[in-house]
Amino acid sequence: MGEVITGNGKILRAYGLEVSGCSLPAEQVGGDFFEFISCDERTVFTVIGDVMGKGFHAARLMETIRHMLRECIRINPHPLEVVRRLNRVGGDELRKCGAFATLCLLCYDGIAGRLTCVNAGHHPPLLLSDGKVKVARCRGVALGLLEDYLGSGEEEFFLADGDAVVLYTDGLVEACGPGEQRYGQERLKEIVRLQNGADADRMRQNILSDLETFTRGFSQKDDVTLVVMKVTGKAGERGGN
Repeated sequence: MGEVITGNGKILRAYGLEVSGCSLPAEQVGGDFFEFISCDERTVFTVIGDVMGKGFHAARLMETIRHMLRECIRINPHPLEVVRRLNRVGGDELRKCGAFATLCLLCYDGIAGRLTCVNAGHHPPLLLSDGKVKVARCRGVALGLLEDYLGSGEEEFFLADGDAVVLYTDGLVEACGPGEQRYGQERLKEIVRLQNGADADRMRQNILSDLETFTRGFSQKDDVTLVVMKVTGKAGERGGN
């Protein structure tokens, strides 16, 4: 894959996509994570997750879940089966530690332009198309809370050139500014709407810049992770594919 590491972030240019993500822990390390996982020549997974807690304990659990996630995709890459299997194997590990994890998994077919979403207790993705922002409806129970995954199933979208998808953790929308006011999903939707036409990395930078403006003078209390995925063409048509 055409993946570039940029400090605390990564940029992927492949599969007819540009995907830019970064994770900003509140402490030295954190429990948030994101992953780009290649499946085959036309399909890639983009995943964001948040393990309960902060610091080294959450970071250790997060690394365990990341490893299991890759193994689950290798065994059976069907999106819903990935989450079901991960809840079975990872849920046991989480319950032993009295923890849980939220996760949103996106599977993108770069030839068909089809995006499949499965959610396990995570904030739903935002979709930007033609200057309008839509909130995905897929829902599900966080990993580790139940022995079997329970959710609304897969939600599918067909993306066109220029469409974008935004994934984020609660540390972004729950970040506090003046008067303990939270950044919130509505402010996030508005800044995403204003990014129509920007590339994925610029969108990510502009959203974080708006968050910094909102929280200026207030310390970061939770891990913040943000991933922006933008369609740049069909897989095989653009550079990096």
